[in-house]
Amino acid sequence: MKIGIQAALFVIAIVLAYFIIDGVQNKIEFRDMAQKRSEVVQNRLKEVADAQKKFKQEKGRYAANFPELLNFVNNDSLTIIKAIGNVPDSLTEVEAVELGIVIRDTSLVPASSIFADGVAVDSLKYVPFGVGEEFKIQAGVIEKNKVNVNVFEVSTTLATVYKGLKTKNEAVNLSDQIKVGSMSEPITTGNW
Repeated sequence: MKIGIQAALFVIAIVLAYFIIDGVQNKIEFRDMAQKRSEVVQNRLKEVADAQKKFKQEKGRYAANFPELLNFVNNDSLTIIKAIGNVPDSLTEVEAVELGIVIRDTSLVPASSIFADGVAVDSLKYVPFGVGEEFKIQAGVIEKNKVNVNVFEVSTTLATVYKGLKTKNEAVNLSDQIKVGSMSEPITTGNW
């Protein structure tokens, strides 16, 4: 009888140890996968922010939707102005241009050149791991210190980023957003 109780307790201890180890392993795997996914999404958001900055540089405002932004990247050009010559210390660059000491050369390059080779421009609007879901994009003008400022925001929820992962026992608020830019502040950085 005593040996039977000890054997039963031993089996229960092994089962409990298995569940503890499995639970810890699942948390480690979730943390690793969540971190990798977040990094991929952050990189995609940085690419979208770069495209928005170039769009604003050319158009004077940010793109309010992805068709407009992607059309710009795929079909438009960026203006590159090069100053040829050296500006003397006693003059400003404008004065040096007026005197002919410095010449400005303007050229156009495809807007898609802002991305490294291998970046699929048409997939910029899709959330990685989101199974076809698109980022939410907004643009507008806000007043900051009595000055109108162009702003944009591109965002998605953690529920979309972590789609397919087991998040039940994780301390994750799936409604939290991962975003770049802000509709209330003139920033172009991410919230990570």
